[in-house]
This record gives sequence, C-alpha cells and structure tokens, in this order.
Amino acid sequence: MNQSAPFTRSDLRELGYVLERGDEVVAMREIAAGELHPNVIGLRHDVDNTLAASLELARWEQRHGFRATYYVLHDSPYWDSEELRPTLAAIEELGHEIGIHSNALAVALRTGREPYEVLASALARLRAWGFTVTGHVAHGDGEWCYAQDHSLVFVNDELLEECARPELGEPDRVIEARGRTLRLAPISMSEFGLTYDAYRVGARALYLSDSGGRWNEDPARIAAQFPHPTGQLHILVHPCWWTEAFPAKVAV
Repeated sequence: MNQSAPFTRSDLRELGYVLERGDEVVAMREIAAGELHPNVIGLRHDVDNTLAASLELARWEQRHGFRATYYVLHDSPYWDSEELRPTLAAIEELGHEIGIHSNALAVALRTGREPYEVLASALARLRAWGFTVTGHVAHGDGEWCYAQDHSLVFVNDELLEECARPELGEPDRVIEARGRTLRLAPISMSEFGLTYDAYRVGARALYLSDSGGRWNEDPARIAAQFPHPTGQLHILVHPCWWTEAFPAKVAV
C-alpha cells in the first residue's frame, strides 16, 4: 500500500484486506455502546472537504459488509451545498452513522461567535434533517490550532469537559491564535446531546490513520498485530485522500 496520498483503487483493495481481518467492522457508536471485542475494528471518516468520495467509500464499505461513521465538518466547503443533505441521507441508508466533526473553537476565534453556539447550531441543522447525531470528533484546523513553530496550541474537542488535554494546559485557560484570544469554559457533551467522542471511546490498542495524507503506521504491520490482546484496532480514513480510488465517479 502507498504510504502517502493520493491513494488509488489498489490501495483501497489493500485497505479492504486489513478490514477483512476483523470479525466485524463497525461504526464508532457501536464501540461507544459497548462493542469492545478485540476482533472488532472501529472505522471512522473525517469528511473534511469532499462529499463525492465519501459516498463512494460508503457504497464500497456497504458492499463489503463494513459499517463506519462519517463525521461532518460544519465549516467545510460543502456545508451549505445542496448536495449535503441527500448525500448524508444516502450514506445513512447504506448503514453508516453520521457524526459531527467539530471546529467550533477555531470558528469562534476566526469569527467572534460563541463556540457553544457554533457547535449547537451545526448539530441542530443535522438533527432537523432527521440525523441522530450522538458522536463527536475534533477537527485539526491547520490555520488556527497550531503556533508558528507548528506546536499544538489547542484541540477543538477542548470545548467539552470530557475531552480535557492537560498536556496543553488547564481546561479553562485562555488560548491565543493569530492575535486573537478565547477563554475556554468547557461544558459537558451531554449539553449538546452527545454521548461519545471518537478519539476516546472504547479500548483502543492499535490506531491507523491517514491524517495529513500519510499513514501514521505501516498498515501491513498494524494488520500483523491484529487482533491485539489489550484492545481494538480503530481506523481513521479521510475521503479527501481517496478520490483517485474512484476515478470514474469522483471529479479530482
């Protein structure tokens, strides 16, 4: 498998070989609900900027008996597109979960809006369309989450009490990015009707991610370690890196 994007149809087949090692491949809400068997793989997608590849991935997964969670980014280029609602409906009808990919703190810094209102309004929109959104995961905003020296300043999940990051500072500290400041005042995810954060759910022992367009680990090496005696394998795939896996259906 290629170690970096763009990933092709051949890479998709090899990803399939990794996923087929699991007794089941499930959406993250199933992990959150108590599916903790080490032979089960949790699969998620952070939908940063492409809907078409997301739908093709969802169809491919459904054909192979895999279930996944698609976390929707509320300040993405597609958020106000006419394609969003029908695409998410099609993904859900294929047996997948719709979740929220939160960039609320970054949006608050950029626009001056209250971060709680940013997240709440995004959730309200998805729920008004009939999607039962209970899962959350943070977006790593490259423009706002990092300092000029590339060090991490904050993570968007720090809006939630359950997602404290003591390695970055106190939960109620003031964060500063690009000359703007915001005081963190975390509240419970239950206030948003959320029940889990994907990064923290379950008993994860192995993690495979294509964040930044590059695998964090060699997929073959991770597959060789599965099943792991101390926990599950969770996999994060960003559809934006897989457009070339569907050349006839997705405009690059």
